[in-house]
Amino acid sequence: MRYSQLFGKTTKTLPADAKIASHKLLYKGGFIRRISTGRWAFLPLGMRVWEKIYKVIDEEMKAISCQKLVVPTLHPIEIWQATNRDKAFGEEMLVVSDHHGATFAIGATAEGVMLELVKMFRPSYKDLPILIYQFSQKFRDDKRPRGGIMRVREFMMKDAYSFAATEKQALEIYWKFYDAYLRIAKRLDLPVIPVEADSGAIGGSLSHEFQIESSDGDQTFFVCDNCGYAANIEKAEFERVPINPQEKIQPFRIIPQPEWVCTMEDNVKHYKEPLWRYLKNVVYFSPAGEKQGSGERSEPGSYKDERGRIIIASLRGDQNVCETKLKRVLKISNLLPATDEDLRKIGTQPGYVPSWGLKRVIYIGDLGLPMVKNYIGGQKTKNTDSANVNYGRDFSYKILADIAEAKDGDLCARCKKGHLRQKTGFEWGHCFKLDFVYSKPQNGYFTDRSGRQKLMWMGSYGIGIERTMACLVETHHDKRGIVWPEVVAPFKAQLINLNAKCKMQNAKSKFKIKNSRDFCEKVYEELGKAGVEVLYDDRDEVSAGEKFADADLIGCPVRLVVSEKTGEKIEWKERGKKELQLLTLAELISRLNKFNKI
Repeated sequence: MRYSQLFGKTTKTLPADAKIASHKLLYKGGFIRRISTGRWAFLPLGMRVWEKIYKVIDEEMKAISCQKLVVPTLHPIEIWQATNRDKAFGEEMLVVSDHHGATFAIGATAEGVMLELVKMFRPSYKDLPILIYQFSQKFRDDKRPRGGIMRVREFMMKDAYSFAATEKQALEIYWKFYDAYLRIAKRLDLPVIPVEADSGAIGGSLSHEFQIESSDGDQTFFVCDNCGYAANIEKAEFERVPINPQEKIQPFRIIPQPEWVCTMEDNVKHYKEPLWRYLKNVVYFSPAGEKQGSGERSEPGSYKDERGRIIIASLRGDQNVCETKLKRVLKISNLLPATDEDLRKIGTQPGYVPSWGLKRVIYIGDLGLPMVKNYIGGQKTKNTDSANVNYGRDFSYKILADIAEAKDGDLCARCKKGHLRQKTGFEWGHCFKLDFVYSKPQNGYFTDRSGRQKLMWMGSYGIGIERTMACLVETHHDKRGIVWPEVVAPFKAQLINLNAKCKMQNAKSKFKIKNSRDFCEKVYEELGKAGVEVLYDDRDEVSAGEKFADADLIGCPVRLVVSEKTGEKIEWKERGKKELQLLTLAELISRLNKFNKI
């Protein structure tokens, strides 16, 4: 490809919202352009990378005998309603109606549709397991698309689905996909960290995210520095340990407290004690799942649950409620902010929520509540509060559960020796063991050996093409631009002619070359014949510095330079390295054909 003819060139300007490296470099390098918020076009350079990512993923799916197919993007809404997925996805799901009055969900994922497809063939145990996948456009009306193509509203996903006869078979398939994802990441040179994760709106009993660590990442996860246990913030388990075990338990008492002391920050300011010393209460409430009020969180925080229950979650002042864990314990799918009026109806207000004594509420405490002696708080009034409050003596709950977010330095619950280290990253891929989440409500049966109908065990597995490209740039760049791994680079080499009109020093060229352009054209021609993908910067009016800068920005693995100084040889420089070599054309072709074979 001649750069002069390439559609989409490099640029020095950037969108105002470009914050992360992949957004900046893919835009500046001429790989992508935004069409509308959360929707991007891939220019020819970007499409070449896109296709190579697709190829690697496609090959690894075929390697585990997963069969390729495709289903429509528009799914009958009834399929989503059968499993309440329409409610689980909420406002992110796009819905359309045709002129016949039929309503469709625009595909955000395809578990339900794939199950309906498999059901059409009335599978028996002889047909299972079934492993199928597709590459299809996905649509999610994300409220805050950001990071260029890292988080978008429309994207291409490899989504795979498995159907098994037994849980043992389902688990074997799950780990087969898990290992395939590790192989894909290795081929792409992506340094992934598999972490245990909550299944979220997809559902199921087991799932893993594959995280790409980055200080700019939008995901939080933890890794044990001893045993390697890894989980995201919605799943991370940690061991509760006594905070002040040497302290003697003091008599309960009511103490004066200024009216302005209502938040955790106020407590620290007034009492000069660390956050763990105080009791924190977070209220959840909901009539029929309808959102009430502005949705803004107030301290101590109030929410609604769709069963119409009032819930008060209690924990130490230095901890935060993990809403996903809380929903999992309570077996609910949604929590919404309540209003001050909602709190007034149960006899309290923000900053005054008691840790015990309210009727018509469900109290739930974190496992760490018994680990502190002599709390402050729990019965706030206008001018008083309680002190020396101890769990088990002064109050107790029917439910103590893991409802708190882990923090950096918490003791690992798995090995009880190491400590959890907090990291941030980008989610690259996800595996889900779905069990009967879809097959039960959708009657996804197979016939077993005895002729009985049994539910199929399901799994689903996703990787986004666009996000993969963004993750590659996040992990493969320097201050000058992208450093593509050879397997996905748009071209293996970028050829640059520096002296288009000056004569060659060696007049005895076997190609009868008169100037560097002639020789560069010959190099380009011979590389093409040898099957080497090369981007030829043939521009005459551009300076050497600009050509070098563009080559670094675009990030092909090898830069080749022909100039008056190189004569009938070509200068070889690998992206990200300083060393230069002069090669003959024959040596060059041989080197490129062997370079970074994957």
